[in-house]
Amino acid sequence: MQTPTSSRPRLNVVQMIDVTGGGGAEKVLVDLALHLDRSRYNVTVCATRQTRNYQPLLDSAGVPTMVLRRNSRWETYKMAEVVRMLRRERVDVLHTHLFGSNTWGRLLGRLAGVPVIIAHEHWSSRGQNEIWMDRMMYRLSDRILVTSEASKQIVMSSEGIPAHYLSVVYNGVDMDKFAARGDRADVRAELGVAPDAALIGAVGRLTADKGGQDVLIRVVGRVRETCPQVRLVMVGDGPLRPGLEQLTAQLGLTGTVIFTGLRSDVPRLLGALDVFVLPSEREALPVAVLEAMAAGLPLVATRVGGIPEVVEDGATGFLVPPGDVAAMHCVLERLTGDPALAARLGAAGQAHVQAHFTVQQMVRQVERLYDQLAQRKIRAQRGRLRASEGL
Repeated sequence: MQTPTSSRPRLNVVQMIDVTGGGGAEKVLVDLALHLDRSRYNVTVCATRQTRNYQPLLDSAGVPTMVLRRNSRWETYKMAEVVRMLRRERVDVLHTHLFGSNTWGRLLGRLAGVPVIIAHEHWSSRGQNEIWMDRMMYRLSDRILVTSEASKQIVMSSEGIPAHYLSVVYNGVDMDKFAARGDRADVRAELGVAPDAALIGAVGRLTADKGGQDVLIRVVGRVRETCPQVRLVMVGDGPLRPGLEQLTAQLGLTGTVIFTGLRSDVPRLLGALDVFVLPSEREALPVAVLEAMAAGLPLVATRVGGIPEVVEDGATGFLVPPGDVAAMHCVLERLTGDPALAARLGAAGQAHVQAHFTVQQMVRQVERLYDQLAQRKIRAQRGRLRASEGL
């Protein structure tokens, strides 16, 4: 089994995920790959299925990406290539993300003799089969990362995983990408939104595991009764999109609600908004909330998962119960009708993220974990060698 030594100061790290784009977990992987200290870590990304909208960021930074183009869970023969790569590159740390790669990565990493295996959980809900699988496999990990204290408690209670296997690493954002709002007029023109419209935005996958998008559409319909110039832009894609577009038409909101699909220029889009809403019924710690706060936007989010660990209700944003149309309508009417309140919340949220949830803080915490676990493996291996020499 290969381990880092003094003659190999850099740790060889592989970040593994199904696809390189689409959601918050994928964004966390990309941020880690881009910001890990290159003088201490050689970083490779492994996408077991395909590349997506974040791949150009990796390519432009020169981060090598291995793509398996696995089309189904049954194409297990393609995973043999991962084992060969892990051995060939003498990988020291395999850091996997999301259920599919966490499952396969733990198995393949142990087969390849990778010293340190870290599984990164970004989930907010799990099916019983997935819970059972995680419960059976957690011992193959050296550590499991979760994105909030709320997620840690869920994992411990539902999967029976001991606390010492779990570390909370809060997601972080690159503040520099969200500081400028110079393209506001251009973005609104591209979206067909008037300069003086009250533009509400939401970013996230349109999937049932998050939910709540239909609630937001209904709320905007109510806001329009008193604020005719309101518009909603929904950034993201997923299987619920056709149904949400049908609901939009049924409510007479065509032209009021704008669907953009997947976008790789989220910071630019956020700069055109007046208010950001995250209506999810389930979350862990959404990157979208941190990005909106980093952009200085007043925030309305549901009180679920780890969101209350980031957002202080009434101080850095507003929290509402999931699915509560009346509560969300109330705070959106307040924010669209009170620019001073909106500006105050936006500034407070931005300062809070700057102080506690930057990508640099996330990366430093992960780096410390890599180093601690790698050194522990070295000491354990040396202990085994001394014991065998004494026999």
